[in-house]
Amino acid sequence: MAIFHSSTKVFTRSKGHHAVMAAAYRSGGRLTCERTGLVFNFTRKREVEYLAILAPEGAPDWVYDRSKLANAIEAAESRVNSQLAREVEVALPHELNRGQQIQLLHGYVQEQFVSQGMVADIAIHAKKNNIHSHITLSLRELAEDGSGFGAKNRSWNDPKNVDKWRAAWSRKCNEALADAGHSERIDHRSHAERGIETPPTIHVGRKTPHNAEAYADRLAYNALVQATAELEKIKTSIREIDSQIIDLTTNIAQALAERDGNQSGIKPKSPASASSIWTPAGEQAIQPVTAASLLMSAQRKSSPRRYSALNAEDRTTPKENPNVQIIISPTQ
Repeated sequence: MAIFHSSTKVFTRSKGHHAVMAAAYRSGGRLTCERTGLVFNFTRKREVEYLAILAPEGAPDWVYDRSKLANAIEAAESRVNSQLAREVEVALPHELNRGQQIQLLHGYVQEQFVSQGMVADIAIHAKKNNIHSHITLSLRELAEDGSGFGAKNRSWNDPKNVDKWRAAWSRKCNEALADAGHSERIDHRSHAERGIETPPTIHVGRKTPHNAEAYADRLAYNALVQATAELEKIKTSIREIDSQIIDLTTNIAQALAERDGNQSGIKPKSPASASSIWTPAGEQAIQPVTAASLLMSAQRKSSPRRYSALNAEDRTTPKENPNVQIIISPTQ
């Protein structure tokens, strides 16, 4: 099922992040850092399904070489606590095929990032049910002479951008799902903002030898949340069906009352009281058959336990008596 996930983080050198290592991991490739001489080899990574680099119009050719791009990002920063790049990670709708997912991703990245002057290195990772994309973004604009990166664009660091990017991803996904003929939709808003009491699922992430237990716990938690949500849907369906049964039973009772009134030439009262029902002399007045008693009869056949929970007065059923005329009347 389609789920919403969009997270944003910044690679910072002081936290041990490395632009070339990040590019090698996300591309499943082997890259060498020109600044440190370190080689990062992730060629055994099997979940990489798609790679692309998107850049503003007129960008130099070297931008489309992943190794040169990552090294240019690394070389542009000199401080030990420098911010290197930004990453936006999004979950791709499972309902879309790979071509539709790529088209969705390209449209989103071009609209939200590249059009603002950023260079974007995108990768799609697909591992079982965890299909997602890493979007690595430059923090600096390209230099006018095409030699590398120039000044940082501080407007890209506005915290409000994160909410804007999340809302845009939700909108683009829903447009793609609708265009593909799917009814599923996602929403970037929190459950609290949407008035939903059910807790949201959490991002599972990737499994490593160091987080196997936490990974299993996250999977179990999400399964519980999803099962609870499905149970609530079933309960809602049951309530709707019960309401339909009551409406149908009432309509049947009214139809029976009209039929019997037409047959006897007497227009039935609505509702008929026990005192208005004709009975032989000396006989006790018999309660009319109502929608409630019809519903009780149906419930008795299908669910003995539900029938036993009804009020005693609703369980009273008239005995057969050929001398007694029973007028069927609807309930209020």
